[in-house]
Amino acid sequence: MLGLGGAGLAVYRGHAEKRAEVEARIEARQQPVLMPAPGTPPRGLPVVSATGTERGKAPRGHVDGVGLRSLLIHRKFDDLTMAVEQLQWGMEADPRNEHWMTDGMAALGNGEPDSTELLDAWVKASPDSFAPYTARGTHWVTVGYLRRGTKYTKATADEELAGMREAFERAMPDLQRAWRLQPKAITVARPLLHVALALGDSEARERVLARAVEQCPTCVDILAVYLHGLAPRWGGSHEAMDAFAEAQTRTRPELGFLRGFSDYDRARDRRVQSENTQIHELLTRALSAGDYWEFRLARAAQLRRAQALDEALAEVNQAVALRPARASVYFERARIHFASEKWGPAGEDLLHALRMDAMDSGGRDLQPQVVQGLIYAASQALKAGQREEALVLLELAGQLAPGDRQVTQWRAQAVAAPIQAAAQGDAAPAESTDDFRVVQQRDYALARERRFAEILPLWDAFLARNPEHGLAYFERSGTHYHLRNLEAALADLKKACEFGVNEGCSRARQLERARPTAR
Repeated sequence: MLGLGGAGLAVYRGHAEKRAEVEARIEARQQPVLMPAPGTPPRGLPVVSATGTERGKAPRGHVDGVGLRSLLIHRKFDDLTMAVEQLQWGMEADPRNEHWMTDGMAALGNGEPDSTELLDAWVKASPDSFAPYTARGTHWVTVGYLRRGTKYTKATADEELAGMREAFERAMPDLQRAWRLQPKAITVARPLLHVALALGDSEARERVLARAVEQCPTCVDILAVYLHGLAPRWGGSHEAMDAFAEAQTRTRPELGFLRGFSDYDRARDRRVQSENTQIHELLTRALSAGDYWEFRLARAAQLRRAQALDEALAEVNQAVALRPARASVYFERARIHFASEKWGPAGEDLLHALRMDAMDSGGRDLQPQVVQGLIYAASQALKAGQREEALVLLELAGQLAPGDRQVTQWRAQAVAAPIQAAAQGDAAPAESTDDFRVVQQRDYALARERRFAEILPLWDAFLARNPEHGLAYFERSGTHYHLRNLEAALADLKKACEFGVNEGCSRARQLERARPTAR
């Protein structure tokens, strides 16, 4: 610093400010939109419905990604290992169920910062299974892409590229070990291909593909990643994409949809993003090659941008049917519902998507807009005397934005609104009723007078009869807090979190952080 003049000092400060800006950008991308409640761990194979296929149709059964994450968060590592191994066995028995492993690993390895310690603990608990190594390796590849960002290389900072490479270095030993432990686990090939693409390593890309195809010649998820890597943005060409698709289809006609990838990629070119007609034609041509979920999803987005919202909804519903365990299809449907001012469905789809992938940048942009839409819809419902509808909308908003002050204020106003006589009927007194709304309203009325000791028996009685009611635990936690019983308040918040109340999880973390200071 001693040799710097005024100009040199300004340059130094400029570099420092730019470096701080880049570091802040990297840090922001690695923060989840929200930290959803873990939900109840699944019992048995985490597949939503029994599998079964018709020719030309996607399998009806799909993996429960939210359930897999619940097993991880609850540290049920033995159950999680068994679940993933069963999914692998199911894929080996019928390669059409390849998506079980693909989508399951996408949920387990979505890059959430809290997952790092959990995945390390899982590896320690199941060191001889390929499952935790695959998940942890996938996690670190996702972290690498989050650190890098989505801009072209020339617009990407050195710090972003260095952060990506460091994450990849952590991923590679896990992925290599997973493939040694289970040579048929071709889902390992996907993160390996993503690493090769990001590093521009064409030799590694070819080796990974050759090994994956040798193990499973008809596994389409691997071929799709490889085809994406042949696109011009990765140094390839549409001619190369067409040649690869043709070669695959020549020997396996059921892979004919691969011919649509070059048109799909042309439609994603930024230079044609304002040309809706051209994009629609390209995506229609891609779909003529085969009904692939990414093609449907892209056309739904194009129709949404063109304000053809009913058609967009029909398209995205097809994408959901084809790939119901992918967060991206629900994010897009949430956008379509949002554009249609269907606030409740928008919130439900967004919440479901965030339970699978809380790191999605599109979800980050959409969340505050949907929350504001839900608040607006609730205020309108309240003005119309539709108290219950308002409360349901506000509870959904609270799930998406735990602790949001505006949501809390509107919820208090909605709770205080009169319960319609027709709905209430001859309801029993609050202390003996099973009507959550009656007890909730009595709670808020007594709280305004600071009569917290009278509130507690109401919730005690209600929860004695309804021991799995997450919102009731959440409400009772507030009573315990005001009575200065912080241990009981924390226990109730954790119970609320266990039963799916995101705000219970958020406030439990806040209270745990605050307790040492309070002492």
